[in-house]
Amino acid sequence: MSKQQLFLKAKNIVASRQRTAEEKAEANRAKIYAEIPELALMDEKKAEAGALAARLAASGNKVAAGQNLQQMRDISARRKMLLGQRGYSERDLAPQYTCEKCGDSGVHNGTICSCVKEEIKKMRRQAIHEAGPLTLCSFDNFDLAYYPDSMPGIEDSPRAIMAENLRDCREYAAYFGPRSENLLLFGNAGLGKTHLALSIAGEVLDKGYDVIYISAQTAFSQISAQRFNSDTSLFDSMMQADLLIVDDLGTEFVDAYVLSKLYELINGRLVNRPTIYTTNICDDMLLRTKYTEKIASRLLGSCSRMPFLGKDVRLQPKL
Repeated sequence: MSKQQLFLKAKNIVASRQRTAEEKAEANRAKIYAEIPELALMDEKKAEAGALAARLAASGNKVAAGQNLQQMRDISARRKMLLGQRGYSERDLAPQYTCEKCGDSGVHNGTICSCVKEEIKKMRRQAIHEAGPLTLCSFDNFDLAYYPDSMPGIEDSPRAIMAENLRDCREYAAYFGPRSENLLLFGNAGLGKTHLALSIAGEVLDKGYDVIYISAQTAFSQISAQRFNSDTSLFDSMMQADLLIVDDLGTEFVDAYVLSKLYELINGRLVNRPTIYTTNICDDMLLRTKYTEKIASRLLGSCSRMPFLGKDVRLQPKL
């Protein structure tokens, strides 16, 4: 779903709350006025006194205007007393909006209200959660104890490298913005690439940015299917997202059309649209063989590369 589609859906949700609140208020008013018939007459008298006070003030008769204003205050006090005797207050006659700032209008001080932005964030979170375990992934529960200090054939400590990756991903999320770099998280399966990518997604969402997380397999199978009905909504959403996370690059079926769309995606998001790719492909030659030299070169040249080392966390006993 594109940012514009999300915005319209969020506006509709907020507008629906406004309608519901006003309908409930109208029902409450009808009920309370039926119980206390005097209220309707008091409303008429109060309105008449207010209109007369305004005319008198405009004509310069401040004394008479003041008397009418006092009459209005007396009516309000009597009204409050009558409501209180029946266990009501003025609040029971007014709509109870979910957002007090904008009255569920979606606009506050001439700009989009935070309640609309919060709905957009919730919808994007839900979409990411459906595609991956967003709520289960955070920087705090990324456990470095699963990574060994040493492994045969690896010169550096996998745990030290993963500790550096964790620090870098935290920093990336903390300082994320339109000019943030692209990341390529690569390594064998089960080493935490998706975990850290989703951890970044959660924090960037909390900053109010639009984030799309999608597996390469899902993305390009849907994009391929949509070409036959000229539907570009998914690809357009991926192109427009403030942060795009393409998980498991290399698992998708590749043909000439997919290659052309992948190149368009990589190339189109180079300026001010950061992208995070995760992949199990660790060898540059394999990347070039699968995606062609042109695509691999553009991908590798546009990303800061982050290696993931260790043993498959999913196959290890829970700590």
